Amino acid sequence: MKRIDRYIFKTVVGTTLVALLVLLGMEMFFGLMTELEDLGEGHYTLLAILEFMALTLPRRLYETFPMGLLLGGLLGMGALAQHSELVVMRAAGLSRSRLIWAALQAGLVMGGLALVIGEYIAPASEHAAQLVRAEAKYEARSIRRGRGFWARDGDEIINVRAVLPDNRLVDITLYELNETAELKSLTHAGSARYERSHWILEGVSRSRLDGERVVTERLPELVVNWALNPELLEVLALDPEDLALRDLSVYIRYLHDNGLDARHHELAFWTKALAPLTNLAMLFIALPFAFAPQRASGIGQRLLIGVLLGLAFFLLNRLLGNVVLLYNYPPWLGAILPTLLFFGAGAYALRLMR
Repeated sequence: MKRIDRYIFKTVVGTTLVALLVLLGMEMFFGLMTELEDLGEGHYTLLAILEFMALTLPRRLYETFPMGLLLGGLLGMGALAQHSELVVMRAAGLSRSRLIWAALQAGLVMGGLALVIGEYIAPASEHAAQLVRAEAKYEARSIRRGRGFWARDGDEIINVRAVLPDNRLVDITLYELNETAELKSLTHAGSARYERSHWILEGVSRSRLDGERVVTERLPELVVNWALNPELLEVLALDPEDLALRDLSVYIRYLHDNGLDARHHELAFWTKALAPLTNLAMLFIALPFAFAPQRASGIGQRLLIGVLLGLAFFLLNRLLGNVVLLYNYPPWLGAILPTLLFFGAGAYALRLMR
């Protein structure tokens, strides 16, 4: 029995890896075509584009996992059914639920791998990719570390702990240096907004060195002129879907503390937290097609079914996500409903085949 489980496991994992490789190749090709349109802008050379594409590889791989598992399940289990191997296994005394569980084990392992990539590898590499493109296209001198970034503007060194998607800066520290590169003043602001080509620091505490004394003053707002602009910040602030769960938690906490709407980030948080369950649902919905009468169904037909199911899940996920945000339902509901519907549809289809 264990040998059969391993055989089904290897079959599904193998076809899933092939599907991921094909999907990733297509994704990289179209992404490269898009980036080549900006070739020559600033110092955005072909080498910089290739470096950018290489750094976005983990994020693209993570995004293709659900479709890869769906196609892998359809192709792998479909091949076993078409070669009558599933019939032989059933004749040997294995129940349908046992065969389904063997296939789902592959989904659990692949889903765990996707979680590791999406939480620990993809966010960091995506940050690095956006900086490579920003520094090449806009000639910006900035260093991204941790959750924020460092930038230099003349004699001022700026540290920003977080950049929100609406171009708001959070937890800013400004170091002003004199001609001999010695610290002249230290300014801290809780947040900053961009208005009329200027940054307006909010909740400012500024300390100036006056000989051997330190003079501190507090200001409700302070207008500063930085080379940083919202166009550049767009590449420094990733979309919520591209952030790790820990970074999403930081943003959500900040938004709640300041009375701002955090539902979009909460939806992204729950979507990412439930991603392993979503991957499992994508594999589960493919299993009824393996136990259905095969007749003359081939690889092309199974691929078409997989593409249509993947498209249906994508549209359903977007639709329900927007609905819960529009009508102020709990964001976790929009994240889990598409997955539950696919599990329910798969279970109902399997029940009809008994």
